[in-house]
Amino acid sequence: MKINKVLWLFFVVVQFVSYAQELDPDKNLFNKEEIEWIKEHPVIHFGYEPNWPPFEIYENGEYLGISGDYIEMIEIHTDIDMVPIPNITWQESITGLKKGEIKVAAIVGITEDRETYLDFTKPHVQDPMVIVTRSNYKFVSGVDDLENSLVVLPDGYNTVEKITKDYPSLEVVTTKNVKECLYQVSTGQADAFIGSLSVSSYYMNNNGFTNLKIAAPTRYKYSEFGLAVTKDWRIFRDITQKVFDHLSKEEHIEIRNKWVTVPIEKGVSRSTLRKYVLYALIVLALIITVFLLWNKTLMNEIKARKKIELDLKNKNEEKEILLKEVHHRVKNNLQIVHSMLNMQARRIDNDLTLKVLSESKSRVMAMAIVHKILYESEDISTINVEKYVQSLSDSIKKIFTSLDKDINISIEIQNVFLNIEKAIPIGLILNELLSNSFEHAFKNRDKGNILIRIEEKDSEYNFYYSDDGEGVTNYNMKTYKSLGMHLIYRLANQLQTEAEIHVTRGFNLSFSFKV
Repeated sequence: MKINKVLWLFFVVVQFVSYAQELDPDKNLFNKEEIEWIKEHPVIHFGYEPNWPPFEIYENGEYLGISGDYIEMIEIHTDIDMVPIPNITWQESITGLKKGEIKVAAIVGITEDRETYLDFTKPHVQDPMVIVTRSNYKFVSGVDDLENSLVVLPDGYNTVEKITKDYPSLEVVTTKNVKECLYQVSTGQADAFIGSLSVSSYYMNNNGFTNLKIAAPTRYKYSEFGLAVTKDWRIFRDITQKVFDHLSKEEHIEIRNKWVTVPIEKGVSRSTLRKYVLYALIVLALIITVFLLWNKTLMNEIKARKKIELDLKNKNEEKEILLKEVHHRVKNNLQIVHSMLNMQARRIDNDLTLKVLSESKSRVMAMAIVHKILYESEDISTINVEKYVQSLSDSIKKIFTSLDKDINISIEIQNVFLNIEKAIPIGLILNELLSNSFEHAFKNRDKGNILIRIEEKDSEYNFYYSDDGEGVTNYNMKTYKSLGMHLIYRLANQLQTEAEIHVTRGFNLSFSFKV
């Protein structure tokens, strides 16, 4: 029974892998035009340098090396079959690219001359350029020390263009590839070779060039290489660039380390290999089974949480609607009280009684405005203080329009939001201050200015009110006997602070409170 389960899981794994291999190009990676181009080019033949290990190796019809691994990444992400042109030389690859007979080269050194007829990906391979000499050759610290020396370079390489341009007096000969260059230096036919550190090290370690050494670096530091395409195939350059960008930094490092440092390992017997493969498949099958079970459990939990969140959201919406309705009704009731006071005022001839009723109306309206703002606001937990103060100021200004005075009210409040417990005392304090300024501060003047400022600073709110009227002579809030000042004193205590009148021109009152 256990064996059957293992076989069944193995079958599932095989089917999953087969399905993954049949997928279309990565649709999340490419745009519509690029996907269509990929489908129209299922096979691409490319040029290369067959003797440039560890970057490019062509053996028994297989294209290997660092560039070979990048080509494999292109195949995985695009489903294009990348086919190396068989038995081609580097000189033939370069010539084919210039003529447009070859459209792609897997890895090419980027130079100004080549950029006139090729488009490159961003450099995905970098390698230091070094000088190689015989071990017993004279001391060399750089290319300048190679004057009067014979330097050998591979024909068609970008180093030929660089060296002959930057060192025109240098004696340079060319041969067919790096291996032949190193052979000529080793046998004394040439004095030095200039080229890739990785390629030189590979040949020196694997081809018996024991009498050669890395003599010195060059001023070029790093040569940069990218995949190259002809100008009419720029879209494939863009496709390839997206594949290279998609690889992680660790994947790039892993590709290079795989070929630059090749460890020597003992062989593994076939029976041991089969055993490891079987163990790996069993572990993989178990992982897939656990993953599927865990995924199912997780989906059930997500569904349950979504249901709870939806229930809570519905309850919160119901609660919010109810609270808005409460604020609406409170506002309506306060407006009814305000209207009743108005009706009562029309029946009274006594000036003192009318004044009391008028003050009461403005206090009722100060509270009604709070509930009106909360009812109209999307957030019923806080009040926009700037909007509240503006509405309150306009309301009080209308009450005193009969005074025929030009009173300017400046409001300096930005991004201040308070809950109803703090907003109502602030509103009632302002009601008293504004009423007092309109009624008493500008008796003998046609114009006047009032400033209201509320700002947040150091985790508390600072309230400041001033007018440029006649001012007051008593600066002690506790000694005032008027109802208005007594209310201001009590309301400030409700905010857990004390209001202070300042000895300046006009009337100035301030206090600070925490929320």
